[in-house]
Amino acid sequence: MKYFLMAILLVACANAMADVSTYDLTLKGKKCKEEINQQLDCDYKIGEDFHLRSAGVGLSEAGVIFMKSNYNGKYYGTFGILHGCAIVKRGVKNTINNPFDLAFVSPINGKVYKDWESCRVGQ
Repeated sequence: MKYFLMAILLVACANAMADVSTYDLTLKGKKCKEEINQQLDCDYKIGEDFHLRSAGVGLSEAGVIFMKSNYNGKYYGTFGILHGCAIVKRGVKNTINNPFDLAFVSPINGKVYKDWESCRVGQ
């Protein structure tokens, strides 16, 4: 009985950890730094599989750089022309297959959003 309860607890903990959204992971992995020329650069990392950099946040010449992105890995990134935001998606190796579990990163303000509409207007 004791081992049965421990097994149930372990499964529950594993499921709780697996339910962390791409938005939450992207937000947790966000680190911004102001360079010596006062340019703001932000990095967004998820584990060893994903690394996005937004260089010159807020500037007209801001850039989005996919430092590490692998469709066949756990996370990868794309860019939406319509809304102008980077999109973080779950890759093939991710155990959770939810096409609606996305994060959107704005190069305009460096914020992470749950949907493209909010990212586009920078709310």
